[in-house]
Amino acid sequence: MTCIRAICILLITRPGLTDLAAQEKITLGGYISDMQTVYRIPDDWLWENSLQNRLNLDFYPFDWLSGSVHLRSRAIAGNTITRFPGYAEGIDSDRGWADLTFVTDGDLGSNAGYVLTTAIDRLWLQFSFGNLEITTGRQRINWGQTFVWNPNDIFNTYSYFEVDYPERPGSDALRIQYYTGNASTLELAAKVDSEDRITMAGYFRFNTLGFDVQLLGGVYREEDLYLGTGWSGNLGPTAFRGELSYFRDLDAFRDTTGHLMSSVGLDYTFGNSLWLQFEGLYSGFAREVDIYNFLQVYSGSLDVKSLGFTPWSFFASASYPFSPLINGSFATIYYPDWKGFYMGPSVAVSLFSNLDLSMILQHFSAEFDNPLGGSSREDYTFGFLRFKWSF
Repeated sequence: MTCIRAICILLITRPGLTDLAAQEKITLGGYISDMQTVYRIPDDWLWENSLQNRLNLDFYPFDWLSGSVHLRSRAIAGNTITRFPGYAEGIDSDRGWADLTFVTDGDLGSNAGYVLTTAIDRLWLQFSFGNLEITTGRQRINWGQTFVWNPNDIFNTYSYFEVDYPERPGSDALRIQYYTGNASTLELAAKVDSEDRITMAGYFRFNTLGFDVQLLGGVYREEDLYLGTGWSGNLGPTAFRGELSYFRDLDAFRDTTGHLMSSVGLDYTFGNSLWLQFEGLYSGFAREVDIYNFLQVYSGSLDVKSLGFTPWSFFASASYPFSPLINGSFATIYYPDWKGFYMGPSVAVSLFSNLDLSMILQHFSAEFDNPLGGSSREDYTFGFLRFKWSF
């Protein structure tokens, strides 16, 4: 993988290759970022530094064929690695059918307090024939409509609290799309995960009464019958969007009523560019999830069923551009069952045309049940400082 990175860097810096890439219908871009993180957890302080290099290679050799190879390489150092056994193994886990995540010196690095890792999170070919598109390989299939929680996103679940992975994970999948009109699409998709479980579903999107509406149905991880719907549109000047999903256990189909999940959101932009956003989530699976501290929420393995940690969650945020170069935001989540909350202020500064600075704070506070009985309130605070150079 080091050779691949070296070749890509040469492609970026070698004179004359920009014109050659254009002639050959190849684009190469990405970014380098450095993020310093400080964690304040009960009775301890932790730190971590992550140097990340992303390379996005996209090619378009013919009108009917395109493809992508995207790599995410990181050098991570800090006492988080030595404090948590299995840290390197967790990074090395690849949830796709093909293992495309590679960790260098995993055992030695863990003991020394560092991990080197490279992951290929996009590797796909797309064939286009008129209104028909067929995409195969590691790709992102995004059927979500809301911003924070996506019960319709059964292929690529992601965590809202992840601050350093805007591209989000992909799936090893086959996707067939047919555009039936200017505002309507019919899709079929199937993926295989690392445990050889198949998730497959159909998707139909159309527009009616000014709303984009989608209908979904299929099988989730060979475990559940899945049915869903989603919508996005406007109620006057206010955007209104939502998702509804229903899961029913195939092995106990007659003995269960299934589980519902739903997210509904509103957002509004004022004339001065102040953006307000509200969203709520209901999860019928939350009662089956045992959470004893926020580290389980923050770093645990996430799938669509575990999006909701409590039956109800409520989100609100505000974002405002103080100047063309400075944007500030504040987000909060309320968890009624935990008597808990999340607060997340952030500031993004554009230092130059391709260099950005981000400062992010995340604070969690909640009451958790103790497995041995009783409950206690725990507080966690995470701070992030990141420089990001895009090319």
